[in-house]
Amino acid sequence: MTDDADVLLEAVLSVGRGLELEGTLYRVVQAAADIADARYAALGILGEDGQIAQFLTVGLSEDEIRAIGPYPRGRGLLGELIRHPAPLRLPDMAADHRSVGFPAHHPPMRTFLGVPLQVRGNPFGNLYLTDKRGGGEFTADDQRLIEALASAASVAVENARLYDEATLRERWAHGNDEISRRVLAGDTPESVLDAVAREAVQVAAADVAVLATVDDDAPDHLRVRSAHGPGTDGLVGTRLPLQGTFAAEAYTAGQAVVTRDAASDHRQTLSFNPPSVVGPLAAMPLGGPGRTAGVLTVGRRAGTPPFPRVVVDALAAFASQAAVALELAERRRDAERLAVVRDRDRIARDLHDLAIQRLYATGLSLEGVGRRMQERPEAKGDAERVERAVGDLDETISLIRTTIRGLQPSTGAVRRVGLRARLVAEVDAASRTLGFTPALHMAGAVDTLVPPATADHLVAVLREALSNVARHAEARRVGVELVAGDDVVLTVADDGRGIPADAARSGLANLERRAADLGGTFTVERDQPGTALHWRVPLNL
Repeated sequence: MTDDADVLLEAVLSVGRGLELEGTLYRVVQAAADIADARYAALGILGEDGQIAQFLTVGLSEDEIRAIGPYPRGRGLLGELIRHPAPLRLPDMAADHRSVGFPAHHPPMRTFLGVPLQVRGNPFGNLYLTDKRGGGEFTADDQRLIEALASAASVAVENARLYDEATLRERWAHGNDEISRRVLAGDTPESVLDAVAREAVQVAAADVAVLATVDDDAPDHLRVRSAHGPGTDGLVGTRLPLQGTFAAEAYTAGQAVVTRDAASDHRQTLSFNPPSVVGPLAAMPLGGPGRTAGVLTVGRRAGTPPFPRVVVDALAAFASQAAVALELAERRRDAERLAVVRDRDRIARDLHDLAIQRLYATGLSLEGVGRRMQERPEAKGDAERVERAVGDLDETISLIRTTIRGLQPSTGAVRRVGLRARLVAEVDAASRTLGFTPALHMAGAVDTLVPPATADHLVAVLREALSNVARHAEARRVGVELVAGDDVVLTVADDGRGIPADAARSGLANLERRAADLGGTFTVERDQPGTALHWRVPLNL
């Protein structure tokens, strides 16, 4: 009896060493094997569903464990202790009617001793011992000692569990502080989301974490914004369909999806590779049902314990912080867009109330001077120059009005840049290669009448025409005219040396093809000097 007491005391002391839960549990299994002199020992830890969620073994090599395959869930004799938590001792496992046999590659086992393990009066798991060394059966003394060990071990297990939970909450608090600091500091959404995924790995003691948000360019997909851990290389930036994956299920339902073994869960598939490395998995929506902005998915390698409730709660908190970060980023973008709109509106008012009025007054003054000059024959040349200046002022006023319309906010959902402004930009760009600014005249409701597709062709045609003049014409003047009515007609005329008869027509053929695609025409006139291009397409009003 004294020897038994010494063995038990040494086992209890061994179990109590250290505070990490997993290490404590392994010491419990090893101590049970030593006390009962068993060749094999295991501890089946129960999950929230009452089945075996984790299976720790002693006596099997890593190769044997891999050959056996997935751990048991609680059928046969193992399940008997779950259903009826009382000690069970058998001389021959195979002879018992409750036995369901062993899987392939499982070593033979005959004698059996099972003892339930409780923590705070609640079922925690079961100790399983098989194959008493020496070929005998497990005795009543073996059972009594293992029961005493289980009773003493419950205290060590509870202490280790409390320590693990305290450590987790400490990591949780640290992660919360880090994420909150980034959110309040106005860090970019990418930086905040990356911090969320990284802290989630630490808090959950996980191996991989993937964070995906709704893709702005494809609302029926999620785009991966951050990924950490093995099997996630190259995932950032990829798209995930909103169906068939754990992330998609969490996003669609707006609720957490938690599984003990994702690799064998046939409901969905994983988004990271290779999927076989992932066992326990939790997918947390960023936001609630109907307002989910994305999904945080965290996984552990196969064969590790499932995520406990406290870890799931921590991940849910991190997902909520990620949703807040995205919401704040969107609000900042809205504020920046509003500031731009207000600034553009102010500039438009200033142009209208100040610049246009001054130009208009200057034009009126010049018109008066021009009329007086026309009454004096010797000043006829100066009068013509003044008249051209007045015309330039009118054109400038028209361009400024076009700019004002472009600056003012549109009532539609999407505002396109007006055709007038686009043509002005093309003329300005061409002036750098021509060495002078082409004259531009537009007539009709250009921005209203010309549809977007035709406008795109017009801009391309003007760009090609002005490029040809700059490269080949050696012109000193270029005039551009756009008239919108039943048809839209673009004319580009220059005073250059004209188009040689043997010149390649690839560029002109492109302009002709654009017109033909829209049911229009393209013609070239050779003036003396210079060339005039006429591009006409119907507006189908």
